[in-house]
Amino acid sequence: MPALSIPIRRRRRAIIPLRMAADHGRRIAVVLLVTLLAALPPATLLPGSPGSVRVAGMPLLSWYAFLIAPVVAAGTVVLSRLGR
Repeated sequence: MPALSIPIRRRRRAIIPLRMAADHGRRIAVVLLVTLLAALPPATLLPGSPGSVRVAGMPLLSWYAFLIAPVVAAGTVVLSRLGR
């Protein structure tokens, strides 16, 4: 009985497919956005009452909720889109 041999040819492939590389940036963006959302409620419990600290007449947590978090979120989305 003849010996059967199946030729195995190695193909050159990228270690990380491009599809997965694009998902990596998106995954980082999602983690950052969830962290931004989750940081606000515990910040009210911090000692020193950061909610009562005022910057330009508005409480610091309002600055975070209305300006800082949305700007960081928008920047994260733009950067994750550019990474495609």
